[in-house]
Parts: sequence; structure tokens; C-alpha cells
Amino acid sequence: MGSEGTDTRAFSLLLGSLMATPPATRLLARAGERAAAWGSLALACGIASYWALSDGQKDPFLFQGGLFLHALAAALLIACLAQAPRTPVGRVFAAPPLRWCGRISYSLYLWHWPIYLLLSEERLGMTGWSRTAVILAASLAAAWLSKVLIEDPIRFRAHWAKGRTGAAALLATFAVPAVLWTLIPEPQTGAGTVDVTRLVTTGAPPRTGAVKGPFAKP
Repeated sequence: MGSEGTDTRAFSLLLGSLMATPPATRLLARAGERAAAWGSLALACGIASYWALSDGQKDPFLFQGGLFLHALAAALLIACLAQAPRTPVGRVFAAPPLRWCGRISYSLYLWHWPIYLLLSEERLGMTGWSRTAVILAASLAAAWLSKVLIEDPIRFRAHWAKGRTGAAALLATFAVPAVLWTLIPEPQTGAGTVDVTRLVTTGAPPRTGAVKGPFAKP
């Protein structure tokens, strides 16, 4: 199974959607703001602890229910914060830098992976935190530009996004993914897949190389 496949990630989107449904919001409202406040604190601490203690993408637990539990905890955390936004945890997540990241979160989700693959250790000549800092900066910049030049004009029907300028922007939008497609290394067949049987029997690390898909790591 591919760690970036829809079959592996669909439940994250579905759990987030579930928390926005009337039954879920009514259930949390009945629990009360105090319960939501304590719940958000427990969930935030639990997620942070797992990030600190786990072995990242090499953790076998991720493929034995860990990804689902992480997505469920994150969805519940967001739902609790929506019910109790004035709690200490809510105020932390309402900090201006985090709110700004939230506004570009979808663009950031789209851009961070191809940028991660393009800015490899070989191309940058960097490893560790220095490479991470460059990737974060490039991803944030690309996400902001995508929001300002593509998403917002469509959402708010900007005047410049019509006529010839709109057509030019549309062509540029198609050109950028085409260029990225030529620059990203070709996927290695079978690399980065997870042998579930091997996980169950030996507990071996699930990753063997790159991730399957168009944005595969060399």
C-alpha cells in the first residue's frame, strides 16, 4: 500500500468532514465548553507527545491504525477548539502566525510535497534542519502566491482575472504544473510501498524508499 495514496489518506478528509456535520456539533455542544476545553488540552498534548516520541514515517504503528488515530485526534481537536475557542489551547492556536498558516493551509498542502521532492539533499547540498528550513520557506512562499494569484481572484471574482489577463493567468496555472512534472524525478516502481504482512510478522520499518505516485522521491 502506498503511504500517500487515496486509500491511505481518505479517512483524514472524511473524519474532518464528519466533525462539521450537525450530529457531531450537537454532541459536542451537549458535552459543554468545559469538557471541550479539557478535551482540546488532552488531545493537543497527546498529538505533541506522539510527534516527539514516534519514528516518523518509519513507525510501523502508523500502518497498524496509527494514521487513523492521528487523524481522529486532529479532527476532534479542531472540533473541541471550535466549541471552546477562548481556552488557553484555543488562544495558542489563534495566534496570528498560525491563523495566517490556516488561511493558506490548502495551498500549503498542495505545494509542500513537490517542493520537498524538488529540493532534494543532492540539489540543495543541505541536510537536516537547514534543508527543512529552506523547504518550509519555499513552501510557504509558493502557498501564499498561489492563494493571492489563483485562489482569491477566483473566490472574489477579481476584475483583472477576466479577459486577456485572466486567460494569461489560466495558461500560467497550467504551465507551472507541467514544468514541475518534468522536473520531478520519475517514480521507482514498487518503491515506497508498504508490505503489510511484513509489518505484522516482523514489525519491520514500513518505508523502503520513495513514495508511489507522480510526486515520488528519487
